[in-house]
Amino acid sequence: MGKLLVTTTPYCRTVILNDVKKKGLKKSLRWFSVIMGVFIAIILIDIVILAMPGPFFPEKKQYRSIIVYSEMSIGKEVDSIMTEVFKRLDAVPIYDPTRKYNLCLCSTQQKFTFFARLTRRANRIMGFSLLGSAFINIDFINELAVRTGGQPRYSAREGSIVHVVTHELMHGYITDIHGSLASRTLPEWKTEGYCEYGVNHFVAPRDIGYSIQERIDIYLNDSLWNATSEVHRPNYLWGLMMEYLINVRSFDFGKVMADSVTKEDIYQAMMDWRKSLGKAD
Repeated sequence: MGKLLVTTTPYCRTVILNDVKKKGLKKSLRWFSVIMGVFIAIILIDIVILAMPGPFFPEKKQYRSIIVYSEMSIGKEVDSIMTEVFKRLDAVPIYDPTRKYNLCLCSTQQKFTFFARLTRRANRIMGFSLLGSAFINIDFINELAVRTGGQPRYSAREGSIVHVVTHELMHGYITDIHGSLASRTLPEWKTEGYCEYGVNHFVAPRDIGYSIQERIDIYLNDSLWNATSEVHRPNYLWGLMMEYLINVRSFDFGKVMADSVTKEDIYQAMMDWRKSLGKAD
């Protein structure tokens, strides 16, 4: 018997080819939907963990509207930290005592790293604030205190838990005023600088040996800033610029954050002001 030859017309081949393409496209779309679903689920889980970190800590205690979570037992040491934090916050015009926040005291690097990785941040930092929660890396702060001997004072480098806690909470209050999206458009020197000002402006002026002139001189002295400390030098400067604007020029929070207030102009004005005072006593 002869072989049966099956032939297809160009039209049939086109129909078959289109059908194969459609099936392939549907399969690709299904996989894409699955991948996107997993991706969105991971993001949502991360958000929930960051916004509600309580289950990851064995200890919990409320101080005013701030709930403190800790790996270690919460006793007199944490009570003392929060007393000092509230001294600073109470003197900050933008502080809202009714705003609820989570404060997570991570005693170990491992615990802090867990939360930092959820935000794709570096893990060897002092802390961060996000979604109504502040996370503090106590292990790193204590290490920094040993390395720097607590110098320079009234800076992030002194290795003070009180300093870092107040700073990170301040970020939250700035976000409350401007909104999550708008606050992200604010210049870094203003947000970081105002947080540093908020940390220091109540306690530093009560120090007999304190003066903004001396702190400006510390900033300008390159010998006091090595390769390791250089990373914190901008924050130190931005805090000084805020102190100059608010204490010397009498700017309020709204005026400080205005677009017309630029980093270059304020830096130059502050340095001119410092020069006009002559040598420090």
